[in-house]
Amino acid sequence: MSDVVETVFRLGGVASCDELRSHGHSLRDVDREVRRGAAERLRRGWVALPGAPADVVAAVSAGGVVSCLSALRRHAVWTGLDERLHVRVPRFAHLAGDAEPLALTFHRSLQLRDVVPARGGVDSLGWSIAHAVSCQQRSDAVASLDSVLHRGLMSRASLSRLLAQLPATFRDYLTLCDPRAESGVETRARLGLRAVNIRCRPQVRIDGVGRVDLLVGDRLVIEVDGGRWHSGPDAVRADKARDLAAAERGYLVLRLTYEQVMFEWPRVVAVIRGMVARGEHTWSARHRRGGLVCL
Repeated sequence: MSDVVETVFRLGGVASCDELRSHGHSLRDVDREVRRGAAERLRRGWVALPGAPADVVAAVSAGGVVSCLSALRRHAVWTGLDERLHVRVPRFAHLAGDAEPLALTFHRSLQLRDVVPARGGVDSLGWSIAHAVSCQQRSDAVASLDSVLHRGLMSRASLSRLLAQLPATFRDYLTLCDPRAESGVETRARLGLRAVNIRCRPQVRIDGVGRVDLLVGDRLVIEVDGGRWHSGPDAVRADKARDLAAAERGYLVLRLTYEQVMFEWPRVVAVIRGMVARGEHTWSARHRRGGLVCL
């Protein structure tokens, strides 16, 4: 493996000539690898190895780099239902006429300062977050930010500095964030309850049960399935055991699926509002008489 090919490989299979020059490779070295078939030219100033990631090849070939939600997925950050390929292009780029058949979503570069540049045709975390925040509806954008904080990918202070460079519409999103959220659907449920003035606490620890996703009032536990598919049998058994332990202690458990939060939220929130209206979320005198509440 030549030095040029090895460098491109370390960069993920795609590289700009500027990146290669920064690693000590001349344009002549790059041209030699292209001529002998070890690399292919994607567009002027960019090369790729055979078998390079298809999304990066498509983004670079279209004149940009993988960014926004597509880049965040590489960090296992919440990206909602959007599975399109998001591409950041220069602010005044001329977009190719065949962009639509390629199913690409283009983002013209925001004006950001002190953000790490793209590497190997994939945007840095800072660029990706900034574009994802301005690309999504608010609940999904906050869910992405929660995910970034929960995974420790960026500090709240760093996110604050980044969001301060965006239009005022997006600057208050950080005030809605909670790094305790363990999934995007949990964030969406929390924000959905907040929108109808139902207060809830995330990731509350209950003795004998463990941490629950959301607790409304004293005793209404809301557990949210963070995956789009059903959990395996071991996880289901563990959930049932936790639900039984919670019921033993007088808690009501409402377990919601991914689909219910994402597609049936009006129905879900109507159920929760009804339970709150009936006072089922608070301890009552009968619970105290039954010894469920410590006096």
